[in-house]
Amino acid sequence: MPAPFPPVSDEDLADLRSRLRRTRWADDWPASGWDAGTDPDVLRRLVDRWADGFDWRAAEREIADLPWGVEDLDGTPLAYLRFEASAPRGLPVILTNGWPSSALELVPLARLLAEAGHTAIVPALPGFPFSPQRPRHDEQTHDLWHALMTRLGFARYAAHGGDLGAGITSRLAQDHPESVAGIHLLAVAPPLELDETTLSDAERSHVARVQDWLAREGAYQHQQQTRPLTLAPALSDSPVGLLAWILEKHRAWSDSGGDVFSRFDEDYLLTLASLYWFTNTIGTSFRPYWEFAAGFTTRVRRVEVPTALAVFPHDLAQPPREWAERAYAVTRYTTMPRGGHFAPHEEPELLADDLRAFLATLD
Repeated sequence: MPAPFPPVSDEDLADLRSRLRRTRWADDWPASGWDAGTDPDVLRRLVDRWADGFDWRAAEREIADLPWGVEDLDGTPLAYLRFEASAPRGLPVILTNGWPSSALELVPLARLLAEAGHTAIVPALPGFPFSPQRPRHDEQTHDLWHALMTRLGFARYAAHGGDLGAGITSRLAQDHPESVAGIHLLAVAPPLELDETTLSDAERSHVARVQDWLAREGAYQHQQQTRPLTLAPALSDSPVGLLAWILEKHRAWSDSGGDVFSRFDEDYLLTLASLYWFTNTIGTSFRPYWEFAAGFTTRVRRVEVPTALAVFPHDLAQPPREWAERAYAVTRYTTMPRGGHFAPHEEPELLADDLRAFLATLD
């Protein structure tokens, strides 16, 4: 079926281009490059291309050609991609992305898994591009995932996720262990109760690195957890502000060596920004952060199903195995040679190989 939203109107496309051309730019600062945030020169160049060189219609056609489906789950319309196994030989797997991203990030990984015999389901996070409607606060995304897999006829399946998707995947396994055969993660939830006297040296180093990262890089998280409705209007009204918010994270959190375009080409980044813009979902994409901080989201207590953790060296954190084992039944732990927060896009082959090896232990 076609993509789960109508084609962008010529009027909306013209409005975006007009806004980009009429941007009121901030005054120059003494800081240069990326020292104080998004590099203004890089941003200006990308904005110029977004306004006058980027072919949204070509991107729109490629998106529409993907294998979309839509299900209404208790009043919440949920779009998803379904990549059928070329010759079904293993468990189906549900894949979940994080922020700031979309279901498109997982397409290369899903295709590789389908080629290896695993039907891959990629749901669009509620409140993100493709599924812009957020459910009520008391509805849990992981329960929607289980309802979707059940509706699609999968009584037993595996799951994978990173970032926000790792939390959803963890809660899915915790609450539906009868159906979830195993989970593969790029991040883990911290233990709810921790006796610091029992920490290993590696765990102490991990906790210190996380605190250092939060101090240097965590302002976005604090803002989205505490005052998202102050930020959302600005990024929903300014496409340049939206692009700057997304672009800086893709550079800082990836294995880019400081050159964001070494990992993400301009079309990929502009397609992502366009999706958030046309679906007006940057504000609703903040809701998982606020809802978690406000106590609406189920906490991960203990995951007893087999769990694999793949640690990429440029992701936000690199938890040691013993840290993960405090809340998960870890059966596989892999330290990757390269890659970062957006591993399904940066290193789909490495990730697919690790996932396939784990899934083989669950059949």
